[in-house]
Amino acid sequence: MYDMIPFTTTTTKKQYKTGSRWDPFQEFFGTVVYSAATDIKESDEAFTLETELPGYDKSEISVNMKEGVLTIHAEHKEEAESGKEYIRRERTWQTVKRSFEVTGVDAAGITAEYVNGILRLTLPKLPEVIPQQHQIEIQ
Repeated sequence: MYDMIPFTTTTTKKQYKTGSRWDPFQEFFGTVVYSAATDIKESDEAFTLETELPGYDKSEISVNMKEGVLTIHAEHKEEAESGKEYIRRERTWQTVKRSFEVTGVDAAGITAEYVNGILRLTLPKLPEVIPQQHQIEIQ
């Protein structure tokens, strides 16, 4: 049962039985930010990040690159549902945020696609700079 407790990225340092930093009080007050599972692949030409964001619409997802940090942010916009009275409600509105420090990437060439709940980012690598050697003549 403890394995079902969500992992949060709060600033709380207290560790619970699963090793997560889940804080029920922050969840109660609605300040929880969940972390999205991400796979990272590398090829000779690029890095590929695949992030699970099921249930989000493309308009609810943003990807930003600033000062070498790539940030993925997804947030559901809760809509008022008048006339609906829930007996039980387990699906909550949540914010998902992941940041990655990336270097050696062509920021202008980054592409993104969102298909079936998976956000796929392709980060092309910058060409490797090989320092030129200059022979200095000794007199």
